[in-house]
Amino acid sequence: MARVGDGTSRLVVLRGNSGSGKSTTARAVRERVGRGVAWVEQDYLRRILLREHDRPGAPNVGLIDQTARYALANGYHVMLEGILYSPTYGDMLRQLIVDHAGRTGVYYFQLSFEETVRRHATRPLSKTVTAEQMRDWYQPCDLLNVSGEQVIDPSSSLDETTDRIITDLSWTTGGRAANPLD
Repeated sequence: MARVGDGTSRLVVLRGNSGSGKSTTARAVRERVGRGVAWVEQDYLRRILLREHDRPGAPNVGLIDQTARYALANGYHVMLEGILYSPTYGDMLRQLIVDHAGRTGVYYFQLSFEETVRRHATRPLSKTVTAEQMRDWYQPCDLLNVSGEQVIDPSSSLDETTDRIITDLSWTTGGRAANPLD
């Protein structure tokens, strides 16, 4: 595939089990960086928009890829976030990472099952998704094995994780698509 983004664009891939803090981190980074950051959520595109099952070759894999590429091509930085199970999404993610022309950060939130359940209990989704369902999805370690991939462990606070991502990517402002008057 063709290169996407440019030398100033940022691509952040946040992966990990349900309840590990990916969405909270994406929100915090985006709030700190400002406008011009597209938040591409696996759950929204797969479960809400398409109401698709999570399986290899399903249309949501390509939609996630194309959404991230479209945002990068149009001057947005991208926060791509989700469980993004490697056997299903790994090839697409690795190709997107290779194709991205700017700085890329890949982070895997590695927490015990018990910690993900504890965190999940604080979310509204806990009323519809049970700990038993989460156990079926849980993977103890699902790294992409790409260069520079980093593990976020439970000892890293939200502020520490947010600072780490912003520092790693030398991120100071939103994308060129951001309106400078906002």
